[in-house]
Amino acid sequence: MKGNKEPAEPKKPRVVKNQLDEADYFGEQYCKTEDLESPDKLLRMLAPAVVEVIAGARNITQLAAHLSEEVYGRLRDRAIKVAQDRAKRGEIAKTPNLRVGSMKNQEPRDGVVESVVLVQSPTRTRAVTIRLEGINHRWRATSVSVI
Repeated sequence: MKGNKEPAEPKKPRVVKNQLDEADYFGEQYCKTEDLESPDKLLRMLAPAVVEVIAGARNITQLAAHLSEEVYGRLRDRAIKVAQDRAKRGEIAKTPNLRVGSMKNQEPRDGVVESVVLVQSPTRTRAVTIRLEGINHRWRATSVSVI
């Protein structure tokens, strides 16, 4: 008889006798520089992309995998504020014509790269500072500033 099934017993909560600190296994795992690929390609992509997000020409979700949560939130908030100001003035977001100029990197410690990337447009040059940290076997931006 199909309709006479007994109600399923509620599942018992799982009890772990040997509790481990979950952050040791599932949290951020910092890496050495030698375990990561060269950061130059990421820096050359990320610097103009940050300027494009602020200009309203790029969606920030495209950069989410490369940004820490804090940087993502700050950049998202800045892009929203700039978009609101642009809307008040009745302007449309324009895609800037950008090219990456010179780049200067330094490594303050193993697994960390701090860089200044010059991003040039026909009318202006901006310096984008980016701090990358090796987290979970890839570079992730933990600080970004546009000057």
